Amino acid sequence: MIEIDALRKSYRKSRGLDGFSLHMESNELVGLVGPNGAGKTTLIKILATLLPADSGSVRVSGHDVSLDAAYVRTSLGYLPDVGGIYQDMRIGEFLEFFADAFRLKEPKRTAAIERALERAGLADRREDFVEHLSLGWKQRLLLAKILLHEPRLLLLDEPATGLDPLARIHLREQLKRLHAEGVAILISSHILSDLEDICTRIVFIADGKNVEEAQIAPADTKNHSPVIRCELEFVGTNEVVDRAIAGQSGARVLERKDGFLLVELPGSSKEASAFLQTLLTAGITILHFDARGPGLEERYRRAFGEHTR
Repeated sequence: MIEIDALRKSYRKSRGLDGFSLHMESNELVGLVGPNGAGKTTLIKILATLLPADSGSVRVSGHDVSLDAAYVRTSLGYLPDVGGIYQDMRIGEFLEFFADAFRLKEPKRTAAIERALERAGLADRREDFVEHLSLGWKQRLLLAKILLHEPRLLLLDEPATGLDPLARIHLREQLKRLHAEGVAILISSHILSDLEDICTRIVFIADGKNVEEAQIAPADTKNHSPVIRCELEFVGTNEVVDRAIAGQSGARVLERKDGFLLVELPGSSKEASAFLQTLLTAGITILHFDARGPGLEERYRRAFGEHTR
């Protein structure tokens, strides 16, 4: 769905992207996380064909964004961090305007508008003026607008900023539904708890470069079976640790650094205890073992501590 390799973009006195790479599949909901100025908005604008890259390659659905921008725009929906909205239009008129902008023809045009009103929960308010909507309802309308042409990829830049808790809950639920319907989503946000709730993968970025990736999998969503994450620091060879992991049915390494592992196991504390015993029996010296594993906030502090002080 998205293929980004060694992407670079510079401005007059700063560098927005410095060799950033990302490969994203069509069945993913990926969160883009990093401090202010990390390059998130620059990346999303390049993907949306609104900003040219200096070098590197960017492809969406197999099409180069610089050579085939017209096609790429038909396949994606883009919501900027500050969404433009026409306050003096009625809600129905607003959607009709953008249906025309997307060049939708009848009967698809009318069906798309009705579907957008239903998605936003605004079917009974189509004659109301946009300016009378709260911020949360305006964000629902903007999301419905970018879905008019049924894109298979959404690019969302800080969509939850300024929303109250109920509006954020609605946004998360809608994004989950869209993902379940087969829409790929790349979302930038500073609200880590929201991303942890909905994303299948988190991509960390700082200074325009890749920092770290963290797989988000709190449970086996297909079988609804419990899983547990074991964070461990150890002294010993990777080969011995890998053999111990291989002996655990269903074990999966989510994160690996020198002397550090984050491993996901099917089961609960009982399986975590058995895994710890296996490591000790194999002669591994365990410096730290946590059967819960760090949340996204902890990973953020570990990845960006030097960028946020």
